[in-house]
Amino acid sequence: MSSTVVETVIKPSKANIGVFTNPAHKLWINETGPTVEDVQKGESLKPGEVTVAIKSTGICGSDVHFWHAGCIGPMVVEGDHILGHESAGQVIAVHPSVTHLKVGDRVAIEPNIICNECEPCLTGRYNGCEKVLFLSTPPVPGLLRRYVNHLAIWCHKIGEMSYENGAMLEPLSVALAGMQRCGVKLGDPVLVCGAGPIGLITLLCCQAAGACPLVITDIDEGRLKFAKELCPSVITHKVERLSAEESAKKIVESFGGIEPAIALECTGVESSVSAAVWAVKFGGKVFVIGVGKNEISFPFMRASTREVDLQFQYRYCNTWPRAIRLIENGIIDLSKLVTHRFKLEDAIEAFKTAADPKTGAIKHKMSSHLTRPMLRQSGAWSRMAARRFESTTTAQKATETAKESAAKASKVASEYAAKAQQGLSRVTSSAGPAIAGAAKGLANSLGKVGGRTGKLVALVEKQTPTVIYYSKVGSELAKIVFKGQNMSPPSLVTFQSYWQNALKSLRNPNALIETASKAAQSPSALLEQARNLSRTQIATGGVLLAELLGFFTVGEIIGRFKIVGYHGGSDAAHH
Repeated sequence: MSSTVVETVIKPSKANIGVFTNPAHKLWINETGPTVEDVQKGESLKPGEVTVAIKSTGICGSDVHFWHAGCIGPMVVEGDHILGHESAGQVIAVHPSVTHLKVGDRVAIEPNIICNECEPCLTGRYNGCEKVLFLSTPPVPGLLRRYVNHLAIWCHKIGEMSYENGAMLEPLSVALAGMQRCGVKLGDPVLVCGAGPIGLITLLCCQAAGACPLVITDIDEGRLKFAKELCPSVITHKVERLSAEESAKKIVESFGGIEPAIALECTGVESSVSAAVWAVKFGGKVFVIGVGKNEISFPFMRASTREVDLQFQYRYCNTWPRAIRLIENGIIDLSKLVTHRFKLEDAIEAFKTAADPKTGAIKHKMSSHLTRPMLRQSGAWSRMAARRFESTTTAQKATETAKESAAKASKVASEYAAKAQQGLSRVTSSAGPAIAGAAKGLANSLGKVGGRTGKLVALVEKQTPTVIYYSKVGSELAKIVFKGQNMSPPSLVTFQSYWQNALKSLRNPNALIETASKAAQSPSALLEQARNLSRTQIATGGVLLAELLGFFTVGEIIGRFKIVGYHGGSDAAHH
């Protein structure tokens, strides 16, 4: 190695440390490579590489997810693993083969290494590289370290830009990739779903692109308030617990009656995607940036009959130069998104803060020893991950027993899902989708539970599917009976009176026996009461009796009694 390789502006002296997690969901700081000795000598550099002293790194929600869950889909933590993929720093060593970077350059790191051989790489869409090494995605170590060796081609010069903004180029690239593909134009009415960091950055990009009116949705008032402060012209919309169709109507009302041309969905949540499909105009587009479950349901026929385009995004490509220009020229200002800052040595506390939704954090930044303390949290993922795994932070060992419990729960839930779908294939359009969707959603959820939540699953696996199934059945049956017969549901006082009388009878069995004896002695009175039973009472009783005896499912019985005018199995009846 030549002396050029080991020349440094700030001679490294501290040991290289990194932030680790593992399959047991532990989080710790430990020494890692390249060692400070290797950095000083430049001996660990390969052709095309530079050594970067990391100055600022953001904690993405996926980092929290890998820590808490140990996986994201097929990407599984199988050993000691370094987190972090949103970083900027200073070049402190250069391999002689690198000519466009020199020691002292300030750079932002694009956290991928591609093969340059597959079709996506050769056609310029390298985010689809079949052999990509993406830093922080297992088993590739991440950037939450003091020093990192990385290919120079993926180290982008940032000039005098702050390291903090340099680290923010990664989430900005996510938003820009979506903007480029969805085609937002000047004057387009645009809906942004989700006011987490990616949603907020997407909002700023839409504003810069001239979209108007702009509406952003979220379930959290605090996030919406922050969005309004960040972009005063935006219309904020708090998501309520409504059906996707009703939620879409409320969203359109927030637009002043205008249907959005494009919805940029930044949550990946099924209900949000569905509401976006219902909300956009004929020929509109729903572009999903957010990451969600392996499988979701969405209103297919709404999308079909309205020619709604549904598109998705995976990471980004060719966005860093564009992102740098936007920051340097003041078109996009991300400084307000950084709410918490920590030193690298305080990484454990930083992650705890990032994982706690009570902190109200948007983004956290973490710095090395060479700059002021900074930490950035990636909010959309981190808040979701925090809510999802908050109950699991005290238990940190996933056992085989827990996995078996989860598998068993999945099987039980799947059986109930199958039962619901088979029985409800003939039910009316109002009851069927709601019940089948609930059972299917439960099966999907329980099927993906693992790790530390296995014990909880083992406890409720036998009860939950049954309770959910029959709760939905009861709810839908009540709606059909009361609406179909133009009846009003009994008041709360009536229900209370009924149960109080029932409890009194149970507590006084002698009185119950006496009442039964009197009834037996006057059969004519019983016959008279039977004759006075209404069609609705007979139908409802028949439904429940048949279900208990196992002759039919509730869905079939509702149809067979034709309570709401069911007329056979025609597909048109379910549109």
